[in-house]
Amino acid sequence: MELILDTNVLVYDTLEDSENHEKAKKIIDEAEIFYISSVVAHEFVWVLLKKLNLDTEFIRKKVSEYLVEDPRVKYILESPQVIERALRKLSEDKKAPSLINDYIILETATDLGLALATFDEELKMIALKHNVKTIP
Repeated sequence: MELILDTNVLVYDTLEDSENHEKAKKIIDEAEIFYISSVVAHEFVWVLLKKLNLDTEFIRKKVSEYLVEDPRVKYILESPQVIERALRKLSEDKKAPSLINDYIILETATDLGLALATFDEELKMIALKHNVKTIP
């Protein structure tokens, strides 16, 4: 299966003591190809560095594992059109500006015709509204 990952899948896979670690690990292990967008890569680093206060060298190794070493990964730089459509949908849905990254990830999934792997229940509801398949 090919899918696009939300940030929380990477975080849960990284943190072995997290509640969803096994599920996240399974999602990544079973993916034939997985896509990581630039917004997800940036959020991942930010969460590990600023929220979880993890060591920079550990974070560098995790980024390398996901983005450089894994031959199944496809790194995506979102197009201006994806960002524009994300902003339009955010406005149409009357959602908080703080959800813009979720909308960019959702629009990227739509653009590529991919399922979205996320543990974010609010994002799952938004994806359902916009006909984007989610897992788990």
